[in-house]
Amino acid sequence: MKQASLGLRAQLVIALTLAFLAATLLLGFAAVRLTERVRDVDRLRDARATLRALQVALEAGPAIEERAIREVLRGDEIAGVRIAGPGGIEVVHGQTSQADTVTTTLQDGRSLSLYLKHRRATSAVSFTSILMLYAGVTVVAILFLTYMTLTRLFVTPVERLTRASERLATGNLQVSVPVTGAAEVAQLAAAFNQMAGQLRRDRGALEERLRELEATTKELQSAQEQVVRSEKLASVGRLAAGIAHEIGNPLAAILGLVDLMRQGGLDSAEEKEFLSRIHGETERIHRIIRDLLDFARHGQRDAKDDASVANVRAVVDDAVSLVAPQKDLRAIVIEREIADVPDVRGSSDRLTQVVLNLLLNAADAMQGAGVIRISVEHDATAETVRLIVSDTGPGIAKDILPRLFEPFVTSKPAGEGTGLGLAVCHTLVEEMGGTLRAENAPDGGARFTVALRLAR
Repeated sequence: MKQASLGLRAQLVIALTLAFLAATLLLGFAAVRLTERVRDVDRLRDARATLRALQVALEAGPAIEERAIREVLRGDEIAGVRIAGPGGIEVVHGQTSQADTVTTTLQDGRSLSLYLKHRRATSAVSFTSILMLYAGVTVVAILFLTYMTLTRLFVTPVERLTRASERLATGNLQVSVPVTGAAEVAQLAAAFNQMAGQLRRDRGALEERLRELEATTKELQSAQEQVVRSEKLASVGRLAAGIAHEIGNPLAAILGLVDLMRQGGLDSAEEKEFLSRIHGETERIHRIIRDLLDFARHGQRDAKDDASVANVRAVVDDAVSLVAPQKDLRAIVIEREIADVPDVRGSSDRLTQVVLNLLLNAADAMQGAGVIRISVEHDATAETVRLIVSDTGPGIAKDILPRLFEPFVTSKPAGEGTGLGLAVCHTLVEEMGGTLRAENAPDGGARFTVALRLAR
């Protein structure tokens, strides 16, 4: 929890008040003590002067002694006079119980002492009150002037800087503060304005850079989609070449049966059998072309692909059905070991493209003869479904293996491959949140492992 604290003005008032209050008390105390000391010194000086005057009068003769003593006692400061002779005879006039005394010796050997009156408390209190009042008024005036000066030089500029900083923190970059106040505060305000201006320029440059990055990202996404589409069309063209040969056989059979039926001489049972065979061969051609067209038709990425779900078993069956009609694969055995696994995240069409590319690459590596194994298993620990495609070919060259998924990296002769197939597969699998890994199997051949995340 944020702790509340006093503002700068309140702290300044408290600090100044305490400082001037302490200074006033110390000054008043010192002034009172010094004044009392000065008054004591003045009383003693006056008493000594009176003592010297009385001494002169007493030494002048006994006739004026009494009169001189009475004159001295009429004063405000002398309380008593004491004259002590050599024989112990004393003459006392007034009160001699006072604490402060001044003493001298006459020419005839007698001792003359003057006793001073106690200081009047009322006059001391009055003087102290006046002095403290004067000091208090002076301190209040100085405190007010100091507060106004410090507020103008420091507090007000700092408050403006604080409010401007708060607005700047909320995202309002069009803010500035006047460069006023003390030199250091003015420098701080100038630095703040410079910082705000730099933030405005940086924000404008960042927004411009962001727009450029967004445009570049769109261009890259478009280029990536074109590469994926081109690689898919390349696979379609390769499949179409094999399918053309596969379609030729049923078409020849259909043409032969049609010629026999046109010649006539067939009974109803034979005609029915011929028509059934023609229908079957036609359905076979239609199924092959439909599968190829369905695979070729899908290609543009849809926003729904990110939330779509794929059935791995159905994907493998579709991919195998597409490569089955290829004449180059008649000597290749495709073994499937597919367990019951959950659905995975991703587009079925794009996952089919990945599996199809892996099958065609395996067939090329084995040069049309060998075994391709497809296994699908559920890894409950990692919450993934692993699709493994392995072959009995020569495996992957060690110098190519680390760069296998980079664009334009291929082991095929020039003109027989683009080097983009596996790079596209790697990109498609990553877009589905999975991973694609290649390695050489311990018993020979290449092995590709596709790990796909489970659908939620």
